[in-house]
Amino acid sequence: MGIRQKIGTDPVYLYLEDGIPIRATGFFNHNALYEVNIPQAGGVEVVKGIGSALYGSDAIGGTVNILTNKPTTQSGAGLSAEMGSYGWYRALGHVNTGQKEFGALRADVNVSHTDGWREKTAYDRLSTNLRWDYAPSGNTVLKTILGYTKIDQETGANSALTPFEYNNTPTVNARPVAFRKVDALRLSTNIDHYIGENELISITPYFRNNKMDLNGSYNFSTGATSDPRIEKSDVTSLGVLTKWRKDFPNALRARVIVGFDYDYSPGKRTEDAISFAAPGCTVAGTAVSIQKFNCYTVGPRIYDYDVTYQSASPYFHTEFSPVEKLRVTAAVRYDSISYDMTNNLAAGDLVNGTKHYWQNASSSQSFSKVSPKLGVNFALTPVTHVYASYKQGFRAPSEGNLFRAGHDSTLDRGRTKATDFLQLKPIKADQYEVGLRGDARGWNYDLTAYSLRKRDDILNQRDALNQITISSNNGSTKHQGVELGIGTAFTEKLRLDLAYSYAKHTYESWVTNQFTGANNTGKDVESAP
Repeated sequence: MGIRQKIGTDPVYLYLEDGIPIRATGFFNHNALYEVNIPQAGGVEVVKGIGSALYGSDAIGGTVNILTNKPTTQSGAGLSAEMGSYGWYRALGHVNTGQKEFGALRADVNVSHTDGWREKTAYDRLSTNLRWDYAPSGNTVLKTILGYTKIDQETGANSALTPFEYNNTPTVNARPVAFRKVDALRLSTNIDHYIGENELISITPYFRNNKMDLNGSYNFSTGATSDPRIEKSDVTSLGVLTKWRKDFPNALRARVIVGFDYDYSPGKRTEDAISFAAPGCTVAGTAVSIQKFNCYTVGPRIYDYDVTYQSASPYFHTEFSPVEKLRVTAAVRYDSISYDMTNNLAAGDLVNGTKHYWQNASSSQSFSKVSPKLGVNFALTPVTHVYASYKQGFRAPSEGNLFRAGHDSTLDRGRTKATDFLQLKPIKADQYEVGLRGDARGWNYDLTAYSLRKRDDILNQRDALNQITISSNNGSTKHQGVELGIGTAFTEKLRLDLAYSYAKHTYESWVTNQFTGANNTGKDVESAP
């Protein structure tokens, strides 16, 4: 994904389902959207850049909110099926109860399969959603969502090919033992209680469980720096989103929102090293063949720890109009984040062949961040508005950033690396934005210019004194661009929308090797067309 950032897997996006984070910040996964039933979504909202005070860590590049389908007032059902080459099929079904005394229910089911066009690249998916809308009174509305996804995927499809293989045997898979298995369960109930016409109290308790079993093909190698492994993670979350909203129509047309979010997510990570050294497991590459990984043996456990992530986040948001055509928005959010890690392996040096995985003793880490937001919107005409805003955002280190340092070649190097990982701080971001939006002759348009700067970015850097590669908060990048969106509706059911963007992403400070002087400062960020 690349929203106001380079195209990549960096944890700078917040993924939501009906406004509720799909995962806890401490366990970010750039593939988190595969845990949601997107083909049967009711819609997708994308907020570009740093989010509002309602959102905390990770909402730097953008916020993506997947909307569930609302139950219909009339009962009904639907089924669609697709079939294609390489064993591809997908069945999408839904059932609506219609409006009853108990409310309205909608169930969606997504069953997908493919054998894959390359060897050993099959994919199976089951996704279900159940949504229940119920209004026990005229002032109270409940929305309950149950979502579940199960994925079993052979992930070696990204294995390389030589020109000979590309032209003669393109379906060959050099990494057939790679896999990813996912189980994701989410349950939430949003309770909105209206007090008159201008006041709302909203409470949303939620439960999540995310499991993943992964043998990543990108780790397959036999070199000294390789780190092939089977990773398992299991995270359970309990949390609540609360807010009070009050409109003051006779006092500067003000709106005030006061909220508090809490997330408690105990999780577990285990990793077992694997080896391709057994006879037949690795086939050496030749002039016409890429090195192949056909099997593996499981080695020692290199990571085994329990970690509890907690976040408590109060926020304040207000909007008001000091004059008729001017709307001012001011907000602030405070995030308090903590990790409590219990290492189930002995502290000290863990050796696997020539690799040293230093095990830190059980420890705790905590972070806090105040994030202000300020914006103005001025109406030039009833349908034309200019706007400007300043927002701060941040991204807290994940549990993997802090407690999984990986290996190095000696005990001292491994210890230094693991110790330095514990010193990581949150990435900070500042965004300035100006724009013009309106409607002209039936065409709506939105033109935006932005400048987003990240500070204390995490980079891998080789120290000049001991040449140990460590992660540190020594990076700074700038992201600037212009975005244009225009659209018009030709009929009630036919609409045309066009979008254009131009962006430049630059390393402001990015020294990756102090020993050799490798320095990307001033250069364009890679993978950022």
